[in-house]
Amino acid sequence: MNTHSGDSVKFEGEESGAGYASPNLDLIAAVFLVALSVVVMIASWKLPVPGNLRTAPGLLPFLTAASLLVMALMLAATAIQRRKGWASAGVTASKPASSMPVPSIPDSSVLASENLRTLLLMLIVGVYIAALQMLAFQYSFSIGDIFFNVSAFEPVTITTLAVIIHMSWRGPLWITTLTSILWTLFLSLVFQKAFNIPLPGSF
Repeated sequence: MNTHSGDSVKFEGEESGAGYASPNLDLIAAVFLVALSVVVMIASWKLPVPGNLRTAPGLLPFLTAASLLVMALMLAATAIQRRKGWASAGVTASKPASSMPVPSIPDSSVLASENLRTLLLMLIVGVYIAALQMLAFQYSFSIGDIFFNVSAFEPVTITTLAVIIHMSWRGPLWITTLTSILWTLFLSLVFQKAFNIPLPGSF
Protein backbone atom coordinates (compact mmCIF):
# COMPACT_ATOMS: atom_id res chain seq x y z
CA MET A 1 0.00 0.00 0.00
CA ASN A 2 1.40 3.32 -1.00
CA THR A 3 2.01 5.95 1.64
CA HIS A 4 1.94 9.68 0.98
CA SER A 5 4.36 12.04 2.62
CA GLY A 6 3.11 15.09 4.42
CA ASP A 7 5.10 17.47 2.25
CA SER A 8 2.99 19.99 0.39
CA VAL A 9 2.99 19.91 -3.36
CA LYS A 10 4.09 23.14 -5.03
CA PHE A 11 3.14 23.76 -8.64
CA GLU A 12 5.36 26.02 -10.70
CA GLY A 13 5.19 27.38 -14.21
CA GLU A 14 7.17 26.15 -17.16
CA GLU A 15 9.69 28.96 -16.78
CA SER A 16 10.53 28.21 -13.13
CA GLY A 17 13.47 25.96 -14.00
CA ALA A 18 14.28 27.33 -17.40
CA GLY A 19 17.20 29.45 -16.22
CA TYR A 20 19.04 31.73 -18.58
CA ALA A 21 19.05 31.22 -22.34
CA SER A 22 22.09 29.36 -23.60
CA PRO A 23 24.77 31.50 -25.26
CA ASN A 24 24.96 28.85 -27.98
CA LEU A 25 21.31 29.53 -28.88
CA ASP A 26 22.04 33.25 -29.01
CA LEU A 27 25.00 32.59 -31.29
CA ILE A 28 22.86 30.47 -33.61
CA ALA A 29 20.21 33.20 -33.70
CA ALA A 30 22.89 35.83 -34.36
CA VAL A 31 24.34 33.82 -37.26
CA PHE A 32 20.87 33.41 -38.76
CA LEU A 33 20.13 37.14 -38.42
CA VAL A 34 23.48 38.10 -39.93
CA ALA A 35 22.86 35.81 -42.92
CA LEU A 36 19.33 37.19 -43.34
CA SER A 37 20.57 40.77 -43.14
CA VAL A 38 23.28 40.20 -45.71
CA VAL A 39 20.80 38.56 -48.12
CA VAL A 40 18.36 41.45 -47.77
CA MET A 41 21.11 44.04 -48.19
CA ILE A 42 22.38 42.34 -51.37
CA ALA A 43 18.85 42.03 -52.77
CA SER A 44 18.11 45.66 -51.95
CA TRP A 45 21.34 46.80 -53.59
CA LYS A 46 20.44 44.96 -56.79
CA LEU A 47 17.03 46.64 -57.12
CA PRO A 48 16.81 49.06 -60.05
CA VAL A 49 17.07 52.77 -59.27
CA PRO A 50 14.73 54.72 -61.58
CA GLY A 51 15.69 58.11 -60.12
CA ASN A 52 18.48 59.08 -57.78
CA LEU A 53 19.77 57.21 -54.75
CA ARG A 54 17.55 59.09 -52.31
CA THR A 55 14.40 57.73 -53.98
CA ALA A 56 15.76 54.23 -54.59
CA PRO A 57 13.20 51.53 -53.67
CA GLY A 58 15.88 49.47 -51.96
CA LEU A 59 17.22 52.25 -49.73
CA LEU A 60 14.89 51.70 -46.77
CA PRO A 61 15.19 47.86 -46.83
CA PHE A 62 18.97 48.24 -47.06
CA LEU A 63 19.12 50.55 -44.03
CA THR A 64 16.73 48.31 -42.09
CA ALA A 65 18.81 45.22 -42.85
CA ALA A 66 21.98 47.10 -41.93
CA SER A 67 20.46 48.01 -38.56
CA LEU A 68 19.47 44.39 -38.02
CA LEU A 69 23.02 43.33 -38.92
CA VAL A 70 24.48 45.66 -36.28
CA MET A 71 22.08 44.35 -33.63
CA ALA A 72 22.86 40.74 -34.60
CA LEU A 73 26.58 41.40 -34.23
CA MET A 74 25.94 42.94 -30.81
CA LEU A 75 23.93 39.86 -29.83
CA ALA A 76 26.79 37.62 -30.97
CA ALA A 77 29.33 39.66 -29.00
CA THR A 78 27.15 39.49 -25.88
CA ALA A 79 26.67 35.74 -26.31
CA ILE A 80 30.42 35.20 -26.63
CA GLN A 81 31.04 37.20 -23.44
CA ARG A 82 28.37 35.23 -21.58
CA ARG A 83 29.82 31.98 -22.86
CA LYS A 84 33.24 32.93 -21.48
CA GLY A 85 31.65 33.97 -18.20
CA TRP A 86 29.77 30.69 -17.90
CA ALA A 87 32.93 28.76 -18.68
CA SER A 88 34.82 30.58 -15.93
CA ALA A 89 31.90 29.96 -13.54
CA GLY A 90 31.98 26.23 -14.29
CA VAL A 91 28.61 25.94 -16.01
CA THR A 92 28.63 22.50 -17.63
CA ALA A 93 26.20 19.74 -18.46
CA SER A 94 26.40 18.53 -14.83
CA LYS A 95 25.92 22.09 -13.59
CA PRO A 96 23.53 23.72 -16.05
CA ALA A 97 22.75 27.39 -16.28
CA SER A 98 19.40 26.75 -14.60
CA SER A 99 21.32 26.22 -11.35
CA MET A 100 22.48 29.80 -11.46
CA PRO A 101 20.48 32.32 -9.39
CA VAL A 102 17.51 33.90 -11.13
CA PRO A 103 15.88 37.21 -10.30
CA SER A 104 13.11 37.08 -7.71
CA ILE A 105 9.50 37.81 -8.60
CA PRO A 106 8.72 41.48 -7.97
CA ASP A 107 6.18 42.31 -5.30
CA SER A 108 2.83 44.01 -5.82
CA SER A 109 4.20 47.53 -5.24
CA VAL A 110 6.78 47.08 -8.00
CA LEU A 111 4.15 45.72 -10.37
CA ALA A 112 1.83 48.63 -9.55
CA SER A 113 4.65 51.07 -10.25
CA GLU A 114 5.36 49.41 -13.60
CA ASN A 115 1.67 49.51 -14.51
CA LEU A 116 1.53 53.22 -13.64
CA ARG A 117 4.62 53.87 -15.74
CA THR A 118 3.02 52.03 -18.67
CA LEU A 119 -0.16 54.10 -18.38
CA LEU A 120 1.89 57.30 -18.22
CA LEU A 121 3.81 56.25 -21.31
CA MET A 122 0.56 55.62 -23.20
CA LEU A 123 -0.72 59.03 -22.08
CA ILE A 124 2.50 60.74 -23.18
CA VAL A 125 2.30 59.12 -26.63
CA GLY A 126 -1.33 60.25 -26.96
CA VAL A 127 -0.42 63.82 -26.00
CA TYR A 128 2.52 63.69 -28.42
CA ILE A 129 0.29 62.71 -31.35
CA ALA A 130 -2.28 65.37 -30.45
CA ALA A 131 0.42 68.04 -30.09
CA LEU A 132 1.74 67.31 -33.58
CA GLN A 133 -1.72 68.07 -34.96
CA MET A 134 -2.68 71.03 -32.79
CA LEU A 135 0.69 72.82 -32.78
CA ALA A 136 1.48 72.31 -36.45
CA PHE A 137 3.68 74.96 -38.07
CA GLN A 138 6.42 75.15 -40.67
CA TYR A 139 9.47 77.36 -40.95
CA SER A 140 11.85 77.15 -43.90
CA PHE A 141 15.41 78.40 -44.01
CA SER A 142 18.61 77.67 -45.88
CA ILE A 143 22.25 77.23 -44.99
CA GLY A 144 24.17 77.99 -48.13
CA ASP A 145 22.45 76.08 -50.90
CA ILE A 146 20.84 73.54 -48.57
CA PHE A 147 17.23 74.13 -47.57
CA PHE A 148 15.73 72.93 -44.30
CA ASN A 149 12.22 72.80 -42.88
CA VAL A 150 11.45 73.05 -39.17
CA SER A 151 8.00 71.99 -38.00
CA ALA A 152 6.28 71.03 -34.78
CA PHE A 153 7.96 67.63 -35.09
CA GLU A 154 11.29 68.89 -33.79
CA PRO A 155 10.29 70.71 -30.55
CA VAL A 156 7.46 68.30 -29.70
CA THR A 157 9.63 65.23 -30.29
CA ILE A 158 12.54 66.67 -28.30
CA THR A 159 10.29 67.42 -25.33
CA THR A 160 8.48 64.08 -25.44
CA LEU A 161 11.65 62.05 -25.86
CA ALA A 162 13.33 63.88 -22.97
CA VAL A 163 10.36 63.12 -20.70
CA ILE A 164 10.33 59.43 -21.68
CA ILE A 165 14.08 59.07 -21.13
CA HIS A 166 13.84 60.85 -17.78
CA MET A 167 11.13 58.42 -16.68
CA SER A 168 13.49 55.48 -17.10
CA TRP A 169 16.85 57.07 -16.34
CA ARG A 170 17.42 59.66 -13.61
CA GLY A 171 20.64 60.98 -15.05
CA PRO A 172 21.65 64.62 -15.53
CA LEU A 173 19.00 66.64 -17.32
CA TRP A 174 21.48 68.10 -19.77
CA ILE A 175 22.44 64.63 -21.02
CA THR A 176 18.78 63.70 -21.46
CA THR A 177 18.07 66.94 -23.32
CA LEU A 178 21.17 66.69 -25.51
CA THR A 179 20.37 63.09 -26.43
CA SER A 180 16.81 64.04 -27.35
CA ILE A 181 17.96 66.98 -29.49
CA LEU A 182 20.63 65.02 -31.38
CA TRP A 183 18.36 62.03 -32.04
CA THR A 184 15.47 64.24 -33.20
CA LEU A 185 17.69 66.26 -35.52
CA PHE A 186 19.14 63.04 -36.92
CA LEU A 187 15.66 61.69 -37.70
CA SER A 188 14.61 65.01 -39.21
CA LEU A 189 17.63 65.18 -41.51
CA VAL A 190 17.32 61.55 -42.60
CA PHE A 191 13.66 61.83 -43.52
CA GLN A 192 14.01 65.23 -45.18
CA LYS A 193 17.25 64.76 -47.07
CA ALA A 194 17.59 61.00 -47.54
CA PHE A 195 13.97 59.96 -48.11
CA ASN A 196 12.39 63.29 -49.13
CA ILE A 197 9.49 62.51 -46.78
CA PRO A 198 7.74 65.41 -44.99
CA LEU A 199 7.56 64.97 -41.25
CA PRO A 200 4.34 65.28 -39.21
CA GLY A 201 3.62 68.55 -37.50
CA SER A 202 3.82 70.70 -40.64
CA PHE A 203 1.18 72.11 -42.94
